[in-house]
Amino acid sequence: GITLPAGFCATLFADSVGGARHVAVAPNGDVFVNLQLPRRRVSESGQTARGAVLALRDTDGDGRADRREAFGDGGGTGVALAPGWLYVDAGPRVLRYPMKPGELRPSGEPEVIVDGLPQGCHAALNRGGDGRGTLFVNVGSLTNSCQQQDRGKESPGHEPCTELETRAGVWRYRADRPGQRFSPAERYATGIRNAVAMTVAPDGQLWVAQHGRDQLFQNWAPRFTEQQ
Repeated sequence: GITLPAGFCATLFADSVGGARHVAVAPNGDVFVNLQLPRRRVSESGQTARGAVLALRDTDGDGRADRREAFGDGGGTGVALAPGWLYVDAGPRVLRYPMKPGELRPSGEPEVIVDGLPQGCHAALNRGGDGRGTLFVNVGSLTNSCQQQDRGKESPGHEPCTELETRAGVWRYRADRPGQRFSPAERYATGIRNAVAMTVAPDGQLWVAQHGRDQLFQNWAPRFTEQQ
């Protein structure tokens, strides 16, 4: 069911994972998955486990994860590794778990790095680090396209868009400073409906891939076609 370009192949690394969102891969090949909803029965042995983060390891080199560990509460989208730490989106918070090299489970309790993040539709949160102690957090829009009647046929947009002060953009925080609170003052970029993927280039430049607005052909036909 997967079509790949010439020269590429795909194998199944792990199945029955649940609501997987973003993944982070450690230098040793361990994979950490943030689950949209906490997952039950994730271990290969059938042992009941519950957690918002699923850690996967291929111990015998056959290309399939044969060890699974689950930990954490909440559930969300973003997950990122940094030396000694695992950053996790947990709803209104960004948590930082202490992780020793080669560990599948944290070595201690998490710290709250940022709290009070807006919640609701399109509130996916994603982490990116620039190697200088920076934590980038995406806060998606609450609505489809800031219309007066959300997703309403030919409903005009708000002028100006009332969401832009606290949503639809990227916020910047210190990755090593617990106890920070969300506020408009930390906004780094605006006018991005939902930056579902983020990464930082070697030169420190932040790049995002955004999920744009939906339903143009439904709300604004015939000016937009389904293909557009």
